Amino acid sequence: MKKRLFVYTISIIFAGLAGFFGVSVYMNHITNTNISKDSVEEITRICSYLYSDGIDTDAFVQAGNNARITIISSDGEVLSDNRPLDTDIVENHLKRPEIQAALNNSPQAYIRVSKTLEKALIYYALKVDTDDGYVFVRAAIPVEQINARLFQTFPILLLILFVLAVVYIAFIRNMVNRITKPFNSIEKKLRSLSKGEYRQTPVEGSYEEIERFTQVIDEIAVVLQNGFDSLSDEKSKLAYIMDNISDGIFTVDKNGNITLINKSALNIFDADNDVIGRDMLYLSSYKALMETVRDCIKSKNNALFEISLNGIIFLVTVKPLPATDLTMTIMSDVTENRENAKRREEFFANASHELKTPLTAIKGFTELTSINNKDDNISKYINSITRETERMLLLIGDMLKISEIENSQKAKPDLAALKPVPIFDIINDVRDTMSTIINEKEIYFKVVGSVYESTITAEPGHIYDIVKNLVENAVRYNKQGGEVRVAVKNKKNIVRLIVSDNGIGIPVDEQARIFERFYRVEKSRSEIGGGTGLGLAIAKHICSLYGWKLSLKSRVDVGTEVTVEF
Repeated sequence: MKKRLFVYTISIIFAGLAGFFGVSVYMNHITNTNISKDSVEEITRICSYLYSDGIDTDAFVQAGNNARITIISSDGEVLSDNRPLDTDIVENHLKRPEIQAALNNSPQAYIRVSKTLEKALIYYALKVDTDDGYVFVRAAIPVEQINARLFQTFPILLLILFVLAVVYIAFIRNMVNRITKPFNSIEKKLRSLSKGEYRQTPVEGSYEEIERFTQVIDEIAVVLQNGFDSLSDEKSKLAYIMDNISDGIFTVDKNGNITLINKSALNIFDADNDVIGRDMLYLSSYKALMETVRDCIKSKNNALFEISLNGIIFLVTVKPLPATDLTMTIMSDVTENRENAKRREEFFANASHELKTPLTAIKGFTELTSINNKDDNISKYINSITRETERMLLLIGDMLKISEIENSQKAKPDLAALKPVPIFDIINDVRDTMSTIINEKEIYFKVVGSVYESTITAEPGHIYDIVKNLVENAVRYNKQGGEVRVAVKNKKNIVRLIVSDNGIGIPVDEQARIFERFYRVEKSRSEIGGGTGLGLAIAKHICSLYGWKLSLKSRVDVGTEVTVEF
């Protein structure tokens, strides 16, 4: 800033001095020209005053030493001139501007180049009356005399210019030093602020404007210092949390270089702190993990998957951090959860099998009791036992079905061994099975779309379970006299089954959990429609088994639409 300010100021001053010098030279030239014009006018007046009839013109014109004196007749002929010239070849001077001005009684000085002498002169002429008429007395001096005077003053002007330049340079240097001196102090203050060591100290050579500026800096510095302290505390807290969190966490930049890693991640990969700044391949050569992270870096998408490292199962979450070029990977140890889930599944299956046998016996004994019973008062109790037994058997059947599907998910179905299943036959079977409750609730059951020509490659029982559970929910949770619509769309070898109703609907905040086991939106729904609460869970597990897409749309008191994309 100091150098630039000095250069700018010097440039402006020198431009002003150059302008002043040019104007001075020009004004000096004008002044000298006016003086020369006054001089030639004075010479002409004296000569015209001294001129008389019968005077020897040749001798008369020789009286002018430095000036050229010329006598010109009224018809423009040169009578005498004190400069040697051939009067026989001299042009007529009547058209000369100074002669015309004198002829019109408005004499005026003119600067022009003499054709006879071939140099610039200042001319002035006066008309002098004589006995025979009149003549013109003209005087002229060379312009060279004006330039000579100018050149005499030129060194003085240059000296003045040089003295002013030296004075101005010294003055400007001192002024710039005084102006920039406070900024040096401000620079020191800002550097100390950047290091977090700011101290409020007075600024050397300060003045009013700078004092206001430094006051603002001090106020900002206090805020920033507090921010630095707060950030330092937050950084310490974050470092403590990162080092003590059980999940392994690391972040990489857009080039796949590690920018942050916590202790848990270092322990998972058995790595050292020096991996920061290096490619993530220094952590592990596990191909699936590294390729997924790189794909997320390129696509800016999230990823969720499981991997097994050294006998430990990790749930890996990869997600780009918003407004940055960083991608974060979180590795959670879910080994115990998976083992617990496996034990629950085994217990679930074993308990279901063990419960089914006595319930079947209870059902058989109840049916025998009902046949042999003659007492109407006891019949209602027997009917209740039968109804609850059937409900328990249905529940256990669904539990076994889920267990069977979960076991199938571990060994994906052999798609080559599956056969096409006509969707129309399945829908008809479900409608026949549900005919009793459909008639009781006076439900209008409608089938539309590409029903007859659509087939699905799967186990028939799985397709039946999906259609039955979706239709059963649409019927059970519908209004009396409601409508259930089953639509099949077949486009580009993609079959979509859409089951919709105009029933009670599902609240938005409950829709995310509707596919969980035994989950009910509210207890009253089980009283309204019955069922086991496992229907949608079974449908979801079957769709997951085949990789089908299951989605739901619903509005309270408007209805529900469930879509399966095969």
